[in-house]
Amino acid sequence: MYEIDEKDMQILAIMKQNSHLSIGKIAKKSGIPAATVHNRIKKLRGEGIIKNYTIAIDKAKLGLKMVAYLMVKAVRKADHEEILHKIGKYELVDEGAMITGEFDLIFKVHAKDIDDLNNLVTGQLRKLNEVAETRTYVAFKTLEK
Repeated sequence: MYEIDEKDMQILAIMKQNSHLSIGKIAKKSGIPAATVHNRIKKLRGEGIIKNYTIAIDKAKLGLKMVAYLMVKAVRKADHEEILHKIGKYELVDEGAMITGEFDLIFKVHAKDIDDLNNLVTGQLRKLNEVAETRTYVAFKTLEK
């Protein structure tokens, strides 16, 4: 197993801010030689620590200004992982997880407005045979890291 050190963490922090930066710019920001940055990134990719490079989309600028968390309780003996993947395919769903507690799953969604959210919850999710109950929490403000 690969042992991550402070230099790796520094490189990862810079890349998390902007994965589009060149090796040279990461080296300049971190103070680590470019050849070392290159080798460490190659090693981090090879170890599966860096899985892919992606972009961060400002959903509000796309008109999806409402953030909500949907709690889902499955019917008895339902396959929770199957439900997780099924609901995860809905366009408004950003992420989901199987959880402990009163509910079985939680999903983070971005919606245009309350009507958009209502359509997802009452028009789609509550009609699924595997879903026994839902609870929706609208976020006033979110923190992205």
